[in-house]
Amino acid sequence: MISISSLSAFFDLKIRKIPNWLVLIGASSGIALSGFQGLNPLFQSVAGLVAGIAVLFIPFALGWIGAGDVKFFGVVGALLGISWLPRVFFYSALTAGLIAVVYLFAGVARIGRVSDLWTDLKLAVLSLGQVVPDPVHIRSAERGQSVPWGVAFAIGTIIAYYFDNTGQWAGF
Repeated sequence: MISISSLSAFFDLKIRKIPNWLVLIGASSGIALSGFQGLNPLFQSVAGLVAGIAVLFIPFALGWIGAGDVKFFGVVGALLGISWLPRVFFYSALTAGLIAVVYLFAGVARIGRVSDLWTDLKLAVLSLGQVVPDPVHIRSAERGQSVPWGVAFAIGTIIAYYFDNTGQWAGF
């Protein structure tokens, strides 16, 4: 858990991508370890992998999040199981918000990005998906830095699993 999360965060910060080999190792390890525990943990792991990717598919399709981040969240689901995903996402969203605030204060991000995201969403919905925005890696190159969601997912996973494993802080 720690090694996959740490490596994902490292690569997301360093090269702004999470390598497919790391995603493959994480997903296969999660499914294999769960398979050794029985049929129900195996089902939870596979469901976590699928759900982790599925919940982030629309933000990915709209260009709001990168493919590596989506796959990494699926890996988190494969490693922990589907029941952990809401809590991990909760802490990850808080972490991403903190990163965004730091970016704003550091002058890396611009306020206009929120307006751009809202315009992109309206355009995609009104055109029934015929017009979609540029992918996140193109936006990052053109308009400044984007939030490294791989880092946020890694930190959110560690907080949820090691510090709030009962869900007492998050409330679920």
